[in-house]
Amino acid sequence: MYLIGTVLFWVFFGISMILLFFPAFLIWLVSLPFDKNRRVLHMYSCFWGSLYTWCNPFLKVKIEGLEKLEKGQSYVYCPNHQSMMDIVILYRLFRHFKWVAKSELMKVPFLGWNMWLNGYLKIDRKSPSSQIKMMKDGEALLKRGSSIMIFPEGTRSKDGTLGKFRDGAFILSQKTGVPVVPVVLRGSRDVFADGTLRYYRVYPMTITILDPLPSDSGDNAKALGRLVKQKISESLGQSEDPSGIS
Repeated sequence: MYLIGTVLFWVFFGISMILLFFPAFLIWLVSLPFDKNRRVLHMYSCFWGSLYTWCNPFLKVKIEGLEKLEKGQSYVYCPNHQSMMDIVILYRLFRHFKWVAKSELMKVPFLGWNMWLNGYLKIDRKSPSSQIKMMKDGEALLKRGSSIMIFPEGTRSKDGTLGKFRDGAFILSQKTGVPVVPVVLRGSRDVFADGTLRYYRVYPMTITILDPLPSDSGDNAKALGRLVKQKISESLGQSEDPSGIS
C-alpha cells in the first residue's frame, strides 16, 4: 500500500509541478506592477504546496497556535527541520513569508523557477559573499513588511534531535526589530523513510506555533537563538544541547 502511495505521490508531484507553474508565471506577470512583495503569488504557492497534503490520505496535517500570529505583522519564523516534507507542510500556514533556501533548489525546473518568481532568498553556505547578500536582502524584506521563514539548523536533522542553530535569523531579528516565532514540527520524520520521500507509515504531522519572542529577548543574537532553541526543545520534550547555537 505504501509503495503504491509513494508512486502515486511522485507521479502527481511531477505532473502538478509542470501544470501549476504556468498559472504561477501568469500571476507573477500580472501582479508584479502593484505587488512588489509578491503576496498574491505566495498565496498561490501556499495553495500549490497544500495540494500535496489535501489530496493525499497518507498526509494528515494539524496546525496549532495560528491565532498567536497578528495579521499584518512581520515575523522571522524559525522551525525545526526533520524532513524534506517540512517545506510542503509549512505552506499550510497560508501566511506571507519568504523562504531562505539553498541556492541549488532555485535551479530545479518548475519548483526552483517558482521560488525565483516569488523572490525567495537563496544562500550558498560555502560562499561568504552569498551569505552577506542573503542577510542584506533579508533585512530589506523585513523592513518592507515581509516575513522570513528560515530553518536555523540549516539542514535536516539526521536523528530527529535539534542540531546547532546558526545565528543569521536572530541577527536579522535584532537588526530590524522583527519578532521571532519558534515553530515546532512533529511527525514528518515518522511519515517518510530517513532521508527519502518513500512512505513509511501514516502518522499525523503537526505544526505548532509558539509565542512570538520580541527581538530584544536576548542580549545578542546568540542569546536570542539559545532562547528559541530552548522553547522548541521544551515543546519537543528534548534536552537542550548546551552548545546551543553555533
